[in-house]
Amino acid sequence: MVNVLVTDLTCTEPGRTWSPASPGSVDQVRDLPALIDFSPQVARRAAGVEGASCCDNLYRHYRVNRAGTKARRIVRELFEAFHQEPRLPPPDFHEQFQRDGVRAIADYVAGMTDRYAIREHRRLFAVEEG
Repeated sequence: MVNVLVTDLTCTEPGRTWSPASPGSVDQVRDLPALIDFSPQVARRAAGVEGASCCDNLYRHYRVNRAGTKARRIVRELFEAFHQEPRLPPPDFHEQFQRDGVRAIADYVAGMTDRYAIREHRRLFAVEEG
């Protein structure tokens, strides 16, 4: 569903509505009617998925909530572990931590991909049987 919306908005319609406008400033953009829009077919489909059903079925879906809860926990626990023991990250991080303190930890964790953060969390917190 999201792919259809993004593809239609960015690939199908902008050339049709943007070229004639040629705004020269942000204020001119604000004064114009919508510069990009969905094609009529996709706009009709999108109107059918908006509102409460979209929120309930997409944004508030139990799987999305679970993933969000896990992600927050992983980020929080990584930050806390690195803050309590700054020698846990790789050696090239240590100088940055000495210089920037907790900002360096925040930047280090923020720069992790999802997969790397999950692997790093497992390396630090998983208790595996030998």
